[in-house]
Amino acid sequence: MPEVYKFTSFTTSNCYILRPFNNDICIFIDLPPDLHEPLSYVKENKLTIGGALVTHGHFDHALGMQDFESSIYMNLEDEFLARNPQEQLAMFTDSELKAAQYEGDISNLESIPYDFIKTHHNPGHTAGSTSFEFTSLGLIFTGDFVFRDSIGRTDLKSGNNNKMIDSIKNVYSKFNPDYEILPGHGPSEKVSTISRGNIFIKEYLND
Repeated sequence: MPEVYKFTSFTTSNCYILRPFNNDICIFIDLPPDLHEPLSYVKENKLTIGGALVTHGHFDHALGMQDFESSIYMNLEDEFLARNPQEQLAMFTDSELKAAQYEGDISNLESIPYDFIKTHHNPGHTAGSTSFEFTSLGLIFTGDFVFRDSIGRTDLKSGNNNKMIDSIKNVYSKFNPDYEILPGHGPSEKVSTISRGNIFIKEYLND
């Protein structure tokens, strides 16, 4: 596997730093609230950030946008979630955490400057949920679409169970079985292994 740095936030969400060119340029996948360690990794290794790909707008994957100073790319159907995290924080935490509205720039996926990144719109967890495939590396970053043993919740704002099933049937089913899925929570696994062992995937693909 190519060099991938994985950081797991206190929110249990994964942030990945990928170096696709075998040089000092790196790409972030998802921006959780506590970006200090990933940004320290970049500084310590003298890397240059080439942007961030955000899989969806939930706060545990996007709140770190406040501390990120490079370009951010996401499906703009989730922009309202990413810019307004306070409602999510109130729903998911018992603390008095406060988060300001994000006022920075968010670019649409068509603006990604790397033509080797393939995007897959897979709504269900959120309306704009997107997976990012690095074909030349055999990697797919799925956010909260598909995990090793489960799939993303569909009962949250802009979630839709019927769209999730449709995404599994029409997006996931076309993933290369030899590729590695790096999800938004939990460990990575090969597509073929997930297809055999994930009961939700098996149910919906065979429905």
